[in-house]
Amino acid sequence: MNRLTRAALAGMLASIAASAAMASDYDGSKPLVCAALEGVACRANAECKRGTAESLGLPQFLWFDAAAKTVAEKGPDGQTRSTVIQTVTQGPTQMILQGTKDNLGWSGVISKASGKLTLTGSDGTAALAIFGACQALWLRRKNPALYFRIAATRIEDGAR
Repeated sequence: MNRLTRAALAGMLASIAASAAMASDYDGSKPLVCAALEGVACRANAECKRGTAESLGLPQFLWFDAAAKTVAEKGPDGQTRSTVIQTVTQGPTQMILQGTKDNLGWSGVISKASGKLTLTGSDGTAALAIFGACQALWLRRKNPALYFRIAATRIEDGAR
């Protein structure tokens, strides 16, 4: 086997192993950090506003730990808040998380294949939807360059 063939084979095996490892990153077994890419906020009997998390006054980052049943967010004011995830449901292609905080009921869906996030919430007078992308925290610690390269790709995909 020549060097080029060995290198190509090694590259294929590495990408298969990385894909298998990343596919299991979104099954709830590992903590996730999720970036809110865009959102929609609506009030009863009023227009809806669409924009970035920052422009809507929503948290830009969320930390989900399905195993510990916690979710945390750092708001635009810099305060970190957390709450309990009351239910975690594993579907064949997605993980569904649900909970409440004060008068707000929320539900989130994370794709097991891509890590894409859809998060909705309502307090009875207003509703919001956040669209984003998640990454496993272990990848950021182990290989920051790869983590940020993947995160940049997902952000570009989400903007389309």
